[in-house]
Amino acid sequence: MLLLVLLTVITVVANARSTSVKQSSLSFFYVIPLGTNGGLDENNLSSYLLTSVNNSIPNSAYISLDGGTVRHGIEIAIKQQSLPLNTDKEMFIREQIKAYLISHGHLDHITGFLINTPNDKSGKFIIGLNQTIKIIRDHYFNNQAWADFGSTGLKTYDYQILDPLSTISAPIVNTDLDVRIFRLCHTCPFLSSAFLVSRRNQPSASILYLGDTGPDDVEKIIQADNTTYSPRYLSQLWKEMAPLVAANQLKAIFIEVSYPNGRPDHLLFGHLTPNWLLKELNVLKSYHSMENVKIIVTHIKPENGAREKIIEQLSRADALHFNFVFPQQGQAIWL
Repeated sequence: MLLLVLLTVITVVANARSTSVKQSSLSFFYVIPLGTNGGLDENNLSSYLLTSVNNSIPNSAYISLDGGTVRHGIEIAIKQQSLPLNTDKEMFIREQIKAYLISHGHLDHITGFLINTPNDKSGKFIIGLNQTIKIIRDHYFNNQAWADFGSTGLKTYDYQILDPLSTISAPIVNTDLDVRIFRLCHTCPFLSSAFLVSRRNQPSASILYLGDTGPDDVEKIIQADNTTYSPRYLSQLWKEMAPLVAANQLKAIFIEVSYPNGRPDHLLFGHLTPNWLLKELNVLKSYHSMENVKIIVTHIKPENGAREKIIEQLSRADALHFNFVFPQQGQAIWL
């Protein structure tokens, strides 16, 4: 009996410490983490390249889920052989990244994208909520903070504003992917968002990418009369995802855990801890088993020992039902 318990503990820790997902003949998506941290380290900020996989070969057309770090992340990916060793990073950015899906307008999610705009190729879309697009247009592409590379200026990019109330996925131009958007709360009164990305010709395969978000029980929104209410956007999102989980269509959820347990709720600043993550995931699990869905843990703050603490805290017995993956910059993930 003691041996069985020890084996169980070892298995849990091994699963929780997974940092990559290897190639499989059943892979639907290929992900390259260009940046995985939650702020502070300008060389490793939130950004994930995503493309479809056909016959075990990644498509050459990528989208970028957020854009905190771009160029340096590509350099690391080449060194890690997640991209061919002869990849020209300039040409890759210009030719192979087809769109930027921006979850919200905070700098740690868009800095790398912004810095690389002068050399980018025209005809691409910036995709997001109206509130996010407005921040980029008014506060960055305003010919003061940065040149206007948008549709009213140099026209390098056009804007694709998604409606969070729509139940229909929109095509991502020049890719075989479609996207649907959902609202998230990230420090009152600001909105973040989640993207459900699906393969156009194979809608049975999807991934869900969440930008920064706090827990439903903490996050509030200010109304016009200055009163607050709890929109419970995560609960709404989990209800929408439940049928995809039940049908084995949702391959992965990218979701943040910024701080280890023990941080007071009033100092979360619109983020999650392991305890809050497990509470939220258990809401989704109440609809259906989650054993086939990989949980990609993002946005860990690069503070002393935080990553190790979070991995340990997500290795405990009540996390057994979830398949956690802790991405490393440049190391590919097959889904």
